[in-house]
Amino acid sequence: MANFPIDADFSFFNPKGGLTYQINQKNQLYGSVAVAHREPSRSDYEDAFENGEKTPTEEQLVDYELGWRFKSKKTQVNTNLYFMNYKDQLVLTGEIDEEGAAIRKNSGESYRLGLEVDATIAVNKWLAIRPNITVSQNKNKDFVAFYNGSQQNFGNTDISFSPAIVAGNMIRVSPVKNFQLNLLSKYVGEQYMSNLELEGSKLDAYFINNFNIQYVWADAPLFEEIVFTGLINNIFDVEYISNGYFYTYDVENDNGSIQTLGGAGYYPQATRNYLVGATLKF
Repeated sequence: MANFPIDADFSFFNPKGGLTYQINQKNQLYGSVAVAHREPSRSDYEDAFENGEKTPTEEQLVDYELGWRFKSKKTQVNTNLYFMNYKDQLVLTGEIDEEGAAIRKNSGESYRLGLEVDATIAVNKWLAIRPNITVSQNKNKDFVAFYNGSQQNFGNTDISFSPAIVAGNMIRVSPVKNFQLNLLSKYVGEQYMSNLELEGSKLDAYFINNFNIQYVWADAPLFEEIVFTGLINNIFDVEYISNGYFYTYDVENDNGSIQTLGGAGYYPQATRNYLVGATLKF
């Protein structure tokens, strides 16, 4: 690790306020406004120092949230609408350093606008469903980067590693006491590994399912209980990539002009795999 001085002084004031209104026994509304700051990490300073770039500064956020909660005997629903307005957000660039750690930089003005919904539905005594979804827009405003030999304004671009849709579901079946079967599903929409929206930095959407079995032996000898678990990950044997890295580099053309090219690396995930275990509680 490079040895370099850090001369930074941060003083943050992070107020938060909110209101909750109980409409009736089943319905509740709430709203809140919060201010938050985050200082750069040592690795952020180190990466900037080694690359001869501007010293990173603190991230500033004003977060507005508005939500509705519903709760009955068999159904519970939570919704949350949020607008996160950033100044100098520390976003991932897609690049990694020599040790393989992700690199972050301040991105100027940016925001995250989204809607989160999750629910728990008890269909009957032995069947429950728990869906959730987040739909969002995550944008850098007038994003500026050095590209093809000059500083360029790319306009409003997607923030790296920020899919517009993330959804999941769990189906739980309990046919007998202390025995559960769970099907867990997850969908992640396409996303970019850089803030330039370059096609070569795009990760495709993926949809995976895991299957879990659990049995609790409540009257086991010598122990308070024994929990047996079995897990089949990626039961449909999907080949997918959930993460990776992206970098750019400049080359000089025959006419002396500078062209920026990109390269990518990927972290493919395991296909179908299995795990069994037992937890002994004294």
